[in-house]
Amino acid sequence: MKRYMAVSAILLLAATSFAMGTRESVANAPRGPLEMKVAALKGPTGIGMIKLFEEPPILPEAVTASFEAVGSADAIAAKLLSGEVDAAVLPINMAAKLYNAGLPYRMTALVGNGMVKILTADPSVRSIADLRGREVFVAGQGATPEFLMRTILAKAGMVPDKDIRLNFSMPYPEMAASLVSGRIAIAVLPEPFATVAIKGNPALIQPFALTALWKNATGNDDYPMTAFVVRSSLIVQRPAAIKALLAAYKQAIAWAITNPAAAGLLVEKFDLGLKAPIAAAAIPASNYVFLSAPASRAAVESLLSVFLAAAPASIGGKLPDGDFYADAGL
Repeated sequence: MKRYMAVSAILLLAATSFAMGTRESVANAPRGPLEMKVAALKGPTGIGMIKLFEEPPILPEAVTASFEAVGSADAIAAKLLSGEVDAAVLPINMAAKLYNAGLPYRMTALVGNGMVKILTADPSVRSIADLRGREVFVAGQGATPEFLMRTILAKAGMVPDKDIRLNFSMPYPEMAASLVSGRIAIAVLPEPFATVAIKGNPALIQPFALTALWKNATGNDDYPMTAFVVRSSLIVQRPAAIKALLAAYKQAIAWAITNPAAAGLLVEKFDLGLKAPIAAAAIPASNYVFLSAPASRAAVESLLSVFLAAAPASIGGKLPDGDFYADAGL
């Protein structure tokens, strides 16, 4: 609740600073030498970018790039609002909410697909039907894990909060620790916390795949988790630099997938909140991708439509318009 109050305060300030629905004037974009500041969330969201922390890309148009890890999505939102950063990796729903609030940033790429898992050591849980009458701890009230579960439970003929109790009382680390100790029986966790739990308790299993159930419920092969947003004026005024940055980011994701151990060492070196062995183990399960914003629009809108139906304020009350999906040349 505190997190959403903080985000709401940021968006209220955004509405004061920018007329609702307006975008930054490209005439105000800097044209001389520019240091482009890029932010990524600590944890799995930033891992795909970690190679760029170590080796910042060389960009055209007199642009250099620097990278920082930030502890929370609302802290990144504040930096975007103040203009302190020019680009960032954000949860899909927050990217949409900030755009709908009038902040001058557009989605350029989808960089993370579904990485949420259901874990239990209870052998009686084999399918989603076996959750009926049970308590399931879910990471992220008002975020993708909650709406993912509500969608697939409805498809399975279950009414959340009636046929099954969804408990949002624990933060991710405590939930993982409670699974390890056996204090809770069933939990829905994103990476890398799922990997942390499995390493701590080898009896934990993933009895069924949530992604397959999402596909059955929506017709989409996967659900998006994270987007890379860039300041609108830079997309227009520095197109070659943005295209080169996106190309470097795509290569960095491919490198992390291919070299998880080396990436894990960099994650710890740059303090992304994970120890190297955990990061290395989580990378293969984290479903990093790189898809252009226009190519991912259908999948993004499918997920955001679930948010819109269940909690319109979570994405700013409407689906983002087509301008949200920037074609940056990739």
